Amino acid sequence: MKKHLFYVLIPIALAAVSAVPVEADSRLHQSTFDAAHRLDFILKTVAESNVPELVGSTRWHDVVRSHRAPVRWSDDADEFRTRVNRMLDDAGISHLSYFGPTDFSFWHLRGAFPKIRIGDGKVTHVGLFPEYHDGRWFVRGVLEGSPASRADVMVGDELLTVDGRAYEPFVRLAGREGKPVRFVLARKKGQIHATTMTPVRECLFQSVQSSIIRSIRVEAHGDKRFAYVHVWTLLGRGQEYRRLLSMQDQVDGLLLDFRDGFGGITRNAMQFLFGTPHHQWPDNARADQCWMKPVVILTADGTRSAKELVVNRVKRHRRAPLLGEPTPGDVSAVDIGRLTPIGHDGLLMMPIYRFELEGRPTIPDHVVPRVIPYCAGDDPQLRQARDLLATMISH
Repeated sequence: MKKHLFYVLIPIALAAVSAVPVEADSRLHQSTFDAAHRLDFILKTVAESNVPELVGSTRWHDVVRSHRAPVRWSDDADEFRTRVNRMLDDAGISHLSYFGPTDFSFWHLRGAFPKIRIGDGKVTHVGLFPEYHDGRWFVRGVLEGSPASRADVMVGDELLTVDGRAYEPFVRLAGREGKPVRFVLARKKGQIHATTMTPVRECLFQSVQSSIIRSIRVEAHGDKRFAYVHVWTLLGRGQEYRRLLSMQDQVDGLLLDFRDGFGGITRNAMQFLFGTPHHQWPDNARADQCWMKPVVILTADGTRSAKELVVNRVKRHRRAPLLGEPTPGDVSAVDIGRLTPIGHDGLLMMPIYRFELEGRPTIPDHVVPRVIPYCAGDDPQLRQARDLLATMISH
């Protein structure tokens, strides 16, 4: 089984935040873990939301009935989170998830939205997007400019230990900011190596936004020059697009990498690609307002939420070719007011309505698979995207 902790569906449509956001029951802030009480609070919160209507009342009651007992008798927070998400997954709708402190999205969401922030919203990390695959942790992505990028950690590396203890996201690094930490990884099966990284304590949302800007580069491909950007999320203010527009005269085309990361809001990406947030190419489009040179967009199963809406619109209007793997069809809207803290170590995400693309993957024009475990940084999708963009420019 493959579990992507790092791109689990940031909200794609931001409705107005409730004037009085849902507060977590103060009784959940306790030293001992009470699975039964926490489950009751979650089920009550879901019952008061749009979820039963979206899923179907009968189906939701059947799901709860079949999962209630094992969730209720969970021994610890990790087991509880796993069992709750099995129940929520069984409902058959995206953007219905329960996050805990070992989930990338737990910290990214709490850093992005002050209304659900605890403390300063910061977490100690090294800039890795982990993926749980068949009982092992692998590097799915590395934030540009992070400690992991400086330590030459590659996508596909298996994460084995942190200072001699089995790897687990975030928890092994708590309190270790500014101190060297020894990671043991395997680039290939049996090829074990160690590296030292010094964790930083940052707001994860700000770290991701900074990485998008740092990812922007110009690369040569034969006699062509391409701009490249890794759009980890669409939640920012669009600085990356303004930077790219300022480079448009100096390059021949653009590689727009929408793989992995999070969703967000479609507006800035639509403006950049179509010249208007309303998805129509204006008659008076200008190069300082939208991208007008050839572009190839990379997609994968991490191209979810707002990104999925954007790439589907791109394909329907033949704005640019998509290359990579199909999107997952996980497209539902989330109201930030319905991101509900569950104690100090839980966060419940609930959808408020479905978009028509929910359950309908967008198939790229050029399907190119990519296997992550032990790939040693090999990226056939990006490699073929470069060749495709060069061909488009030549013709």
